[in-house]
Amino acid sequence: MKKKIKRFQRLATIRKKDVSKEINNSNLVQNEIIKNENLIDQINTIMESGKNNSSNKIINSGYFKNNAQLLTTLQSQKNIASNRNKYLRTEKETIRKKIVINNLKKIKAEEKALEYRSSYISELEKKSYQ
Repeated sequence: MKKKIKRFQRLATIRKKDVSKEINNSNLVQNEIIKNENLIDQINTIMESGKNNSSNKIINSGYFKNNAQLLTTLQSQKNIASNRNKYLRTEKETIRKKIVINNLKKIKAEEKALEYRSSYISELEKKSYQ
């Protein structure tokens, strides 16, 4: 009986470590999401400033070509960042689900350990009365 109690206590401890590891992973993913959103905002700012700088003056073809290439590159970088952001958000949701599952498993292991402990104590009390 003592072995079962210790086994479930160890299992609860392992689940607790898993939960803390997943929480740490979630925090890291959240930091990456924030960095990615800042990058997207910066790209948007650069693209908007490029659009605002064009005035009614005559634009030479070289400048127009370079500006168009820059906007194309920035748009592709923005698309990559947006896709990465979507991936990170789904990853964060997966991690959140793992946290919930591990938390439930930890609670079950703790309950099982308490159950075995109480039955062990009751068996000892029965033996002491006999």
